[in-house]
Amino acid sequence: MLDVDQATSSTILIRQVESHLEMWGVNSSNYFQIQGSDNTINIDMQSTDSGCCNYVTGGFISNSNSSLTIKLSDHGSDHLVNLDYDYSGTSNYHHVDVAITGSGHTNKVYIDDSDVDHSNTSLEIDIKGSGGSNTVYATVGGTQAAQKIYIDGGSNTVYSFHSGIGDLATGRTALYESTDSATYTNWIYITGSSNTVRAKSIDTSKTKITISGTGNHKISGYTDVNGWLINTNGGIIDLTIAGTSNNRIGYTGSGSGNTATISLTANNQAGASVDLLQSGGSNSFTLTVTGSSIHQYTPKFTQTGGYTYCATIDLDNLSSSNSSTTTNASGGC
Repeated sequence: MLDVDQATSSTILIRQVESHLEMWGVNSSNYFQIQGSDNTINIDMQSTDSGCCNYVTGGFISNSNSSLTIKLSDHGSDHLVNLDYDYSGTSNYHHVDVAITGSGHTNKVYIDDSDVDHSNTSLEIDIKGSGGSNTVYATVGGTQAAQKIYIDGGSNTVYSFHSGIGDLATGRTALYESTDSATYTNWIYITGSSNTVRAKSIDTSKTKITISGTGNHKISGYTDVNGWLINTNGGIIDLTIAGTSNNRIGYTGSGSGNTATISLTANNQAGASVDLLQSGGSNSFTLTVTGSSIHQYTPKFTQTGGYTYCATIDLDNLSSSNSSTTTNASGGC
C-alpha cells in the first residue's frame, strides 16, 4: 500500500520481484495515492509467476509537473493498470509511461486524464511481446498533449480519446518510434490481426493509425453510437491497414477543414467496406484500396458543404462484386 502526501521535487522508486504483485493504497481497497509536484515516480514490477498478473490501481491524484513510469514485464498475463489523474490546476508537464513486455496476454490499461485542461500532457502505452487480446482505454484532456499506443499481437480493443488541442511538437516528451509522428496528437500502431480501434480528436489535432496485421480489423464509425473514428474543425486522420480480409472502416468529420487519408490493402474474397461521413465546409479525403484476387469492395461516402475527394481502387477481378454507393460526393483523382 502507498500513500504519499505533498511530495515535492522528489524521486520515488518502487521495485517488486515476486509472483502476483499489487500496488494498493491506504484510503481504498484498490488505490494508491501520490500527491505533490515536480516528482519522478517509477514503479517496476518484475513478476516471477508466468500464470498470473500484476495490478497498479490509483494514480497521480494531485501531481503537477511530474512523470510516472510503470513497468510490468517478464512473466504473467492479465496485468492491470488503472489510473485516474484528478489534478484540478494547470500542470506544465504531466507524463505517464506504461510498458508491458513478455509473452503475456489479455492485459488492460485504463487511463483517465480528461477531467480538466492539463498542459503538456502525454501518455505512452507499449504492450510488446507475443501476446494479444489486450484492452486500452486512454483519454487526454489537455492542450499541447499527445498519446502513443503501440501493441504487438492481435485481437486488441483500443479506445483513444483526445478532447484537447495539440500534438507532440508542442509537448515536451519524445514518444514515438516513427520519424513523421511528431505532429500527431494520437499515434496508434498495432501489429496483429482482428483488432477494434476507436479514436477521437478535435480541432486541428492529427491522428495516425497503422495496423500491419492481417484480417478482421474494425475501425468503428458514425453508424455506431458507441464507437468512433472522429475529428472536428481542421483535424487530420491518417489510417493505414495492411490486413487481408474483413476490414471495416467508419469515419466521421464535422466542422470545417477536416482531412482523411485512408490506405487499405485487401487480399481476400471477404473484401472491405468504407463508411465515411464529412459535414461542414472545406473537407477532403483521399482513399486508396489495393490488393489482388477476387474482392467485394463496398464504399459509402457522404459529404456535405464544401468538399473534395480522391479515390483510387486497384483490385483484380473487381467488376462482379463491386457495390459502390455515394451520397453528396463528387470528385476524382
